[in-house]
Parts: sequence; structure tokens; C-alpha cells
Amino acid sequence: MQVRLIYLEGCLFNNKMSNNRLALAKDLVLFILSKAGGRLEGATRLQKIAFLIVMEAGVRGGIGFEPSEYGPYSRDIADAVKELEEEGLIVVRREAVPESDKGYREVYELVSKDAAKRAEESLFGWHVLRRGGVARDVVWLWKDAPLVALIEYVYRRYPEYATKSLIKDKVEDIVKALSRRYSL
Repeated sequence: MQVRLIYLEGCLFNNKMSNNRLALAKDLVLFILSKAGGRLEGATRLQKIAFLIVMEAGVRGGIGFEPSEYGPYSRDIADAVKELEEEGLIVVRREAVPESDKGYREVYELVSKDAAKRAEESLFGWHVLRRGGVARDVVWLWKDAPLVALIEYVYRRYPEYATKSLIKDKVEDIVKALSRRYSL
């Protein structure tokens, strides 16, 4: 199976993000945090939710995703987070999580509800009821779900983005064990 990079209606010029792509990525991060109740735990969760919104809600504009060690990853989203933090629109904290690979996880908190409202209007415009509803549902469904369930869904639905994953086998083993334990 061939892996494709997603650059919807956009272009990558010399590995530098265009202003439009950065603006779109920032809007998407603000939207996700707003619909998650102002707080979201984990960089992997943020990346996967953003990926699902791009893929399933039809957000266009050039946000790129590629296979990485933990499934689909977007440098655009990572850059947007850094810029939003520098602008004071979000706060990124690290919480200790000894059992994680890094020993911590990022916690993202929305500072500006006004910026989030403008971001939603910018992302969806007059499509807010249809596309915005799908995107809102993606956030609502996955914001508090077990991370392994979110990753398993993304890997199953978009296997071409799990090709470089370091945790694919571990995720599959956990899902199998849970299925046996609970007769799923």
C-alpha cells in the first residue's frame, strides 16, 4: 500500500509552512481545545484528533500529515501550538506520567475563548452546521476516550499512517487482551 502525504488544497514550499497553512493549523488547534472544554491532555491525542478532523470533517487548506513513530503526525500542528503559546492564546504544561515513554505528557489549555470562536468561524464559515458538527463530534468522542482506543481507531481506519509506528504491535496486543477479557 502506498503512503500519501496529505496536503489538501495547499503546497509545501522548501519545507516552510505558508502563512495560510499556519493560520489554518492554529485555528484547528483553537477549535479542538474549545470543543474539548478548554483543556486537552497529550500531544498524541491532539495530533490524532486534528488528523481525524482533516480526514473526516473535510477541513481543507494544506495541513500536512505523514506517518511517524506514533501514527499520523503534522509538523503544521506542532508549529501552530508553539506559535499559539507564544501569542498567549494557549498554555502548554507538562504533567509527570512515569509510565509513559517520555515520563510526562503535554496538557493544552485554552486562554482565549474569543480567539477560539473566531477560529471556528474561519474554519467552517457557512458550513459550520455540517462540517463543524462532524468536527465537534470528533473532538467530543475522542477527547476523554482511552488513548489506546483512539490510536487503534486511527490505525485501523488509516493503516497507511501506521507504517512507521513504534507502538502498533503494543496497541494491537492491548486491544486483543481487552477483547478477550470483555468478550468484545
